[in-house]
Amino acid sequence: MVLMNGEIMEGWLRENEGRDDAKGLDVDEACDALSKQMLDCMASDMAVEVAIYALDKAAQEGAVPFDVYMRNVRLLSREQFFHRAIGSKLRAVRTQSMASMAQQYAFP
Repeated sequence: MVLMNGEIMEGWLRENEGRDDAKGLDVDEACDALSKQMLDCMASDMAVEVAIYALDKAAQEGAVPFDVYMRNVRLLSREQFFHRAIGSKLRAVRTQSMASMAQQYAFP
């Protein structure tokens, strides 16, 4: 995977070497839709993780009743499962697209 990523980057660098239009490049626009989806999925997963951690601390301190804690952790865990499942599918699509890009930039 690392070699494939390296080949893709080297191919892209060869194609874009010496271009002057990269000076005004917006980082947000440089990211493709799949990468944005993956980033959103990962951010949502991590946000749920932080919320579960905060609920855990609140339950340990007695600020949240146990039944409320369990109900919310169950709901958050379900949401996190879906974020992780979508993230897994997005990574599979990314790997497949990177493999096709590696063939495009492969050394002769």
